[in-house]
Amino acid sequence: MSAIAPITGTIRKRILADITIGFAIGGAMASYWWWGFHKNIINKREAYYAKLAEQKAAEN
Repeated sequence: MSAIAPITGTIRKRILADITIGFAIGGAMASYWWWGFHKNIINKREAYYAKLAEQKAAEN
């Protein structure tokens, strides 16, 4: 009997788990950035330019 168990298959399983977890966390963080941060900034910018266009139209 050997004192150390064979390593067959565990590295492949660990790599697949790491890749899956990485994509899941990356997707969650990207979704948070897009919907939680980016969309708010874009909406503020669009509202500013819409207000600016209304002011410009009111002047003419």
